Amino acid sequence: MKVVLSTVGRFHIFPLAREFEKLGVLERVYSGFPWSRLAREGVSRARVTTFPLVRPLLMGLRFLPFPVPKGTTDRLHQLSAASQDRFVARHMPPCDIFVGHEAVGLLSGREAQSRGALYVCDRGCSHIGWQYRLLDEEYARQGLPPPKRTPTLHRELAEYEAADLIVVASGMVRRSFLEEGFAPEKLAVIPYGVNVERFHPVGAPDPARFDILFVGALSVRKGARDLLTAFHAAKIPNKRLRLAGAITDEIRETCADLLDHPAIEILGHVPHERLKEVMSTSHLITLPSIEDGFGMVVAEAMACGCPAVVSENTGAADIVEEGVSGFVVPIRAPEVLAERFERIAAAPELRQAMSEAALARVAQMGGWSAYGEAMRDVFLTALERLPQNP
Repeated sequence: MKVVLSTVGRFHIFPLAREFEKLGVLERVYSGFPWSRLAREGVSRARVTTFPLVRPLLMGLRFLPFPVPKGTTDRLHQLSAASQDRFVARHMPPCDIFVGHEAVGLLSGREAQSRGALYVCDRGCSHIGWQYRLLDEEYARQGLPPPKRTPTLHRELAEYEAADLIVVASGMVRRSFLEEGFAPEKLAVIPYGVNVERFHPVGAPDPARFDILFVGALSVRKGARDLLTAFHAAKIPNKRLRLAGAITDEIRETCADLLDHPAIEILGHVPHERLKEVMSTSHLITLPSIEDGFGMVVAEAMACGCPAVVSENTGAADIVEEGVSGFVVPIRAPEVLAERFERIAAAPELRQAMSEAALARVAQMGGWSAYGEAMRDVFLTALERLPQNP
């Protein structure tokens, strides 16, 4: 079996490529990033083909001293995906399976199918139509205009239909596709791995306070208002909310009063080298997302011994055992979120037991090597169903 992968950046595709190369099944991985951004990923240079003609330009816009019109960024985003897709379709080496990650697999996937190969659509988030309907409801709930659609919306919808198999990372994402009418046999769930060499305990929480950690872009989609409301409501002595990541403009504008709290610590971007320390010294991590395909930061924090409180619409809910390594709560329920914070804060022995359970759960997952082996096995099974591979 020979596999070709394509992604506009790195994402989980490069850890997969690394494991596939070890297993001897990687033919090629394509990326819109330059090699300088990929060299550290552990994939041989000979197996990597870069197409860095548009993506670096799009990424560089954020460093300009003036705002760029959204129409311009949308057109560049479309061009980045479509041009890489065409490039891969023209230059794809012989393979048994082609894996296209969100928006770059339509033409190349069809080209692979025309050669008798299997086209796998890799989708990290929920079905994009299902996702937008949910977000439209949430924006309306908060009195905001509906979110802008991604410029690759129609391309992604076409990929779902064209693919022979859709691989997702969580039961929540699978559920979104089932609710959109997709057959169960077209879907495979393979949870992402965790780099336990990078993420592991390097400290302990301060017993004199109670630190709640959020990692990622604080946005409407990530349940920002519910998180901030729950933190204000939680009756916990010496509490602190640590925000590691960017805060979107709409949250700064609509939640300014909730952000204005002396116990909210805005950390901004935290490099990986320090992130494991922040995770290890926090009492819990929370991700109350309205929609989140997986939530890799939850698994990484659990690898540092940090219990998790996540929403049912966070894919990482699959790895949080209710009441054992953390709690799973409904979306749009800040009162439930606050109660779970209080429950962990009030019982240090429960928090310690959850910490140990979180470490054990991540160890059970097996890391990226287990992810690579599971993907290989799914692909082999899918190949057996093809007519030319009876």
